[in-house]
Amino acid sequence: MEDHLIRHSLLGLTASQLQECFLENGLSRLDAKRVFPWIQIKSLLSFDAMTDIPKKTRIILQKKFSVDLPSCTALQESVDGTRKALLEFDNDNFIDDNVTESERKFYCNSIETVFIPDENRNTVCISTQIGCAMGCKFCNTGSQSFTRNLTASEIMAQIFFWKKNIEAFVSKKNQMIPSKNHRSISNVVFMGMGEPLLNYEQVSYALQLLLDTKAHNFSRHKITVSTCGIANKYLDNLADFGVKLAISLHAADDITRSSIMPINSSYNIDCLLKAAERYLERSNTDHITFEYLLLSGINDNEHAALQLSKLLNRARVWCRVNLIVFNSWPGCDFVSSCRDSADNFSRILLSRGIRTIIRKSRGSDILAACGQLKIQ
Repeated sequence: MEDHLIRHSLLGLTASQLQECFLENGLSRLDAKRVFPWIQIKSLLSFDAMTDIPKKTRIILQKKFSVDLPSCTALQESVDGTRKALLEFDNDNFIDDNVTESERKFYCNSIETVFIPDENRNTVCISTQIGCAMGCKFCNTGSQSFTRNLTASEIMAQIFFWKKNIEAFVSKKNQMIPSKNHRSISNVVFMGMGEPLLNYEQVSYALQLLLDTKAHNFSRHKITVSTCGIANKYLDNLADFGVKLAISLHAADDITRSSIMPINSSYNIDCLLKAAERYLERSNTDHITFEYLLLSGINDNEHAALQLSKLLNRARVWCRVNLIVFNSWPGCDFVSSCRDSADNFSRILLSRGIRTIIRKSRGSDILAACGQLKIQ
């Protein structure tokens, strides 16, 4: 058990972190330079299979480090091809002594992550925290208690998990993954469980690995980080990566937004728009995406649409609005807008020059859609 507890996962270590880690453990920089591409380029998660690593070094690696993936305790498939995995991490060192045995086994170690195949891309939706402390009223994850941040290795483990499993999915009949792209993840969205900017340090390490041309080599245009509206220094720092930014707006006035999103009391709409303007300037991205969840009787009427169009036309932010029809979940108090209301809301925004789409919901039948993730 002692060896198990001290094994450090290497999945989330950048090249420089890996070298530092190896030096601290009596290994060489050369060892690190050899191991890094095996993990981050070839996705080979077995020290024994790293053929250019001396056997003596591999023995040390197996004793002190891990490249193990979390166990998948549930894998669900939607009628539209979306897949949701419940992953359980083996991290006893993170658990508080007061946690019950059942919580120790389940709540403290598990997250949900989603794979979304489409005609032109394969998208992985990543979780960054176990639970969420933001308390957005419409979000199923927000109804779960916050436990802890995920480490960079746990964040990256979700990428490795889906990479490993994509090829297995392809062999299934009626799959939606296009043959020209069926073996690769094309897009990554940090839109799963948790608020990425409240775990910025670990998220930043994962972003470094994903963007590293000598590692996963993703384009910054293929990565999106979503925030419920944390307009602090971490949002400014995120701009240095140049990745796409999605901000959960969901209302055009502070009273409505505060009633469904407690974070608005700390960072109101005016604050968010100013932060979005800074992000555009600093990141050199072409636009900001504002997510707008349509809730029947709350923010989906004509007045709300006109209010939103005026707000965004006044702002100095080149943006796009993603209209999201609310995805219900057990115990929620909200009702989804009807399609006519969504179409009318979209027409009003478009007629006033606001780029707008109604986002297609994916995986709602397995509670894998926007706002539905939760460890039950």
